[in-house]
Amino acid sequence: PDIPYLKSPKDIEALAALQTRLLDNAASLLKPGGRLVYSTCSLEPEEGEAQVAALLVRNEALRLDAIAPDELYGQAEWIEPSGCLRTFPYELRLDGPDWSGMDGFFAARLVRAG
Repeated sequence: PDIPYLKSPKDIEALAALQTRLLDNAASLLKPGGRLVYSTCSLEPEEGEAQVAALLVRNEALRLDAIAPDELYGQAEWIEPSGCLRTFPYELRLDGPDWSGMDGFFAARLVRAG
């Protein structure tokens, strides 16, 4: 993870503001029953959990669609109590080319009511 060395708090604020606009636009395009998957390779709550929490406040038609343990093929520990997914670099096995050098991630799945 190189973000702590390359980005300032001001950069994170700007990215979070952009992500807010992107999420709002994406949510506005959802039909009833439509799903939105939001994912970011950031460890910053402002770009992950806080974004989803704020989106749910701004858009009452959306609800969190919890990720189920069987969807992660043995990696259920990555699921937060909220039902979102959060990984940290130290949790990712470095025993093969598919996992080597990965950053942390956040993902949430949301559904529009209807």
